[in-house]
Amino acid sequence: MEGEEVICEARFHYMLYWLPMLLVLLAVVLPFISIGEDTLKLRLIFSGVFLVLAALWYLVINNGKKFVLTNKRIILKTGIIMRNSKELMLRKCESINVRQSILGRILNYGDVIVSTGEEKDVFKYIWNPMGFSTKVNEQIDKISSMNSHPEQIN
Repeated sequence: MEGEEVICEARFHYMLYWLPMLLVLLAVVLPFISIGEDTLKLRLIFSGVFLVLAALWYLVINNGKKFVLTNKRIILKTGIIMRNSKELMLRKCESINVRQSILGRILNYGDVIVSTGEEKDVFKYIWNPMGFSTKVNEQIDKISSMNSHPEQIN
């Protein structure tokens, strides 16, 4: 859009990837653990399977997600092969909510929920959700103050 600039891009917290990280750890450790009368070849096969599962899980979780805040809107893009894009105009945003578990508060991640009149969009596992929410609110405030105090042309 004309006059639009990117303010920030929400980053995912690493906790989103805990299961793929666990699978990679198992794949690395498994060849070194002797279990009964199994062979190294079998353990290497299972390690390879775990690595493939971790990669697939990562792709499914991430799915090409991108959350961008500009001075006019919030853009949500998802999809690797097929692309879905949703745009929320900041002037229509009614509320921003942050939801954090105890672990989320400790590790600084959570969900940011943006609602317009009829719709709610959830940004899950966002790193520093309070900071992202604050930036969204700052942009909404700027838009509101520009609309309530339009510049007069003499």
